[in-house]
This record gives sequence, structure tokens and C-alpha cells, in this order.
Amino acid sequence: MPATLESPPVKGKFDLLDWPVRTVENWRFGSWKEANLSGLEPAGAGKSGDLPAEVDGFTRFVFENGTLVSGSHPQVSELNQSFGPESKLGSPKLAALHEAQSKHGLKISASGEETAIEIIHCVSGDGLVMPSLVIEVAAKANVRVIERFISVGSDATTVVSAVDVKLNDGAEAKYLVTQELNLASKLIRLADSCLEGASNATQAVIHSGAKWVREETYSTVDGSDGKSHILSVALPGTGQEFDQRTFQHHGARDTFSDLLFKNTLFGKGKTIFSGLIFVDEGAHGTDAYQTCRNLMMTDECEAHSMPGLEINADDVKCSHGSTSARVSDEEIFYLQARGIDAKSARSLVAMGFSIEVIEKFDDETLEALALDVVQRKFESVS
Repeated sequence: MPATLESPPVKGKFDLLDWPVRTVENWRFGSWKEANLSGLEPAGAGKSGDLPAEVDGFTRFVFENGTLVSGSHPQVSELNQSFGPESKLGSPKLAALHEAQSKHGLKISASGEETAIEIIHCVSGDGLVMPSLVIEVAAKANVRVIERFISVGSDATTVVSAVDVKLNDGAEAKYLVTQELNLASKLIRLADSCLEGASNATQAVIHSGAKWVREETYSTVDGSDGKSHILSVALPGTGQEFDQRTFQHHGARDTFSDLLFKNTLFGKGKTIFSGLIFVDEGAHGTDAYQTCRNLMMTDECEAHSMPGLEINADDVKCSHGSTSARVSDEEIFYLQARGIDAKSARSLVAMGFSIEVIEKFDDETLEALALDVVQRKFESVS
């Protein structure tokens, strides 16, 4: 019998799927053409360049275009293939690309009181780099992870990153991502997390670089008394678009999630936020929040926000909302009256706008790193 398109040995999952198109709801307002990576080949050998200072108390791992060049820890192992991410928010073709072609990454199997790992992805070349990261935290264990994406040179590198975070009962995780790519590069990031039992996760992303970012964050709280905190600071300027899609899934009783995204837009920068809180039947006692706030620094920037709720249980407390505003004349006048010039005053107000998110890390080391990335972005656009 002749083979058909549905026959996996003849035609793989990637070939059967289509690139995103305008009519897909999860790409509303987004630059869907940027996600068509057809013909793009893997980047060649990479380089490290000048690395940032090491973070005290963290074990550092360094990748050059996917090749692990340094780093060792008893609770970290190297992945030699993709773990097979799924996209539930609009990018199955990109997830299948990662599954088919990714050949590198790390698995952190955290146990004990605390594991602290820093991962630096140094990327270069006009091609694809596809890292994987799996974080598994044992019951009552504690992990802190920093993951940084840094361009070496001015090449237009495309990074397709997939992350899977799993917390067992009573585990705690703090995970900070800093995206510091050059303004010719792209980042596509597929991030899934699942919290079991009374676990607690804080996941945060700082976006300062890249020409175009597509981020899909799917968080499931599947254990009673589980707590998920999802944070983001995005700082796009002219020529940058940051497209973030989120899903807060509550699958058990008495669960909690809090999402806070703050976007400060400069020049002709653009952001898209689309989020949904989804409460399963029987997930009574859910306590969930979703907030996206946009600070518009010019008349030419563009912010689209689409928060949403779908509740299928009783006795829940859920809220969602979005605001967009300019720096007020009263704030500028107040600071000018104290000897601060108008330009510096606007920068101070915008910096303070981002700090609320950073302070929610409740971790001095992570806060200091995030503030440094944010400060350098403000200095480059001021």
C-alpha cells in the first residue's frame, strides 16, 4: 500500500505543520511573517567574547552556539536532543522545528536545600541556535536558575529556545531570564511549567535586546496550595517588537497565580500581550491575578493588550486588567522642582515603573542582575 502524508516514517511532524498565518487568533497583532524560518540553517561554530562577571554563589555554564564550553555540577546533565516541546499558544511548527533539530541543552535535577545555576548562551552567526532547558525540582528542594541570551557581534542570529519546568510537592524555584541580544537577532521562547503539590515558582524575564521576540508561557498549577508568579519587564525601542502570549492554567483546588508584565516603550517600539487565566471544573478556591501595564514614552510607540478569563469553578477570586499611560507632566514638574532636568526625570520615572516587578523576585542577587540589565537599556535610549 502506498505511503500517505500521515505516515510518520515518510513525513515528519514538522513537515505536516504550517508556519503561522494572519488568521490564527494567537497571532493577532503580531508579526507572523517573522516566524517563518524556512530555509534558515543552523549557525556554525560560535564564540564567547567578553563574558559578564560571574554571579556569586552560582555555578556557571557557557554555551557557544549550542556547544557547551564550560561548566560542571553534580545535579546538571547535558541534553543531546530536544525534549520535544509543545506549543499550546500558536506555534506548533516552531516547536516541531526545535524537536527535529535541537541537539543541545541542559537538564537540572535539583535536590537538597539549594542548587544555583547560571547559564549563558553566547550566540553568533546568521543562522539558528536552538537551546533546551529542563528544570526538575524534587519534593521540598530549592533551585535558583539564571539564563542569559547574549549576542557576540552583530550577526542576525535566530534563537529558538524551549524550557520545561517541573516542581514536585513543596519544591521552590526562582528562574530569571535576561534577553540581551543585538538588534538584528530574533528570539522565540517556548516556556512550560507544571507545579505539583504545595510548590512555589517565580519565573521572570527581562527583555532589552533583539529585533523581534515571540514568547509563549504556559503555566499549570496542578497541586493544592501551589503558587505561580510570572513576571516580565520589556523595554522595546524603535525597530523592536516583543510579542508575549501567556496561559495560567489552574487544575486543582486552592491554587494561586500572579502575573505582572510591565512594558516601557521608547521610540517606535511595539508590544503585544495576550493572556488567559483558565480555571478547571472543580478547581475551587483559585486565587489568580493577571496585570499588564504599558508606559508609553513617545507618541509613536504601540502597545496591544488582550487579558482574559475563563472560569469553570465556584468560590474563586480572579482578576485581570491592562493599562496604558504616559509619564505625567505633574511627575516631571515635581522632579524638575528638585533640580532634575526633564530628560533625566523621565528616565527616573520609567525606571521606577519597572522596579515594582523586579522587587517581586524577593532575591537580592537576582534583583541586582535584573536592575543592571534594565539600567543599561535605559542608558542606551536616553
